[in-house]
Amino acid sequence: MLEKRSAGDNVASYCMKCKLALDHTVVAMEGTAVVKVKCRTCGSSHKFRDPAEVKKPRTPRKKEDSVKTAETLWEVSLAETKGKERVYDMSGKYRIGDVVLHTTFGKGVVRKLYLNKCDMLFKDKERLMCSANQ
Repeated sequence: MLEKRSAGDNVASYCMKCKLALDHTVVAMEGTAVVKVKCRTCGSSHKFRDPAEVKKPRTPRKKEDSVKTAETLWEVSLAETKGKERVYDMSGKYRIGDVVLHTTFGKGVVRKLYLNKCDMLFKDKERLMCSANQ
C-alpha cells in the first residue's frame, strides 16, 4: 500500500552531499509525488532520490589485467634486446632497447627517450626515469 505523504513529512532519500540514504523532510510535492526534500543531517535541499534506485558507484577495473599486459610486454622487450645489462644511474645516457638493472624496480628496458628523461618498462609497469640524454 502506498503511503500518503505531504510537505513536512519525513522520508528516506539519497543525499548527494552526504553520499548516503538518510532521513529528509519533504519540501515540495507535485500531486502525490515528492519532488524536493531537505536533508536533516547536512541541511541541503535537493530533488528527491529514492535510495533503492540510486546507481551504485562504478568500481575501477582490476589492475591484474594491466599488470599482466605490462609483464608480457616486458618479457617480449627483454627477449628482443641484445645489449648488456647496465646498472641504472641518473647521470647515465641510454638508448632505446638498453637493458637497465635498477636496485628497486629490477630489470627494465628503455622504450622512449626525452630530454634528461626516458621511459623504462619494468615487470610491473612503465616508469619515467631520469637520465642524461640530450
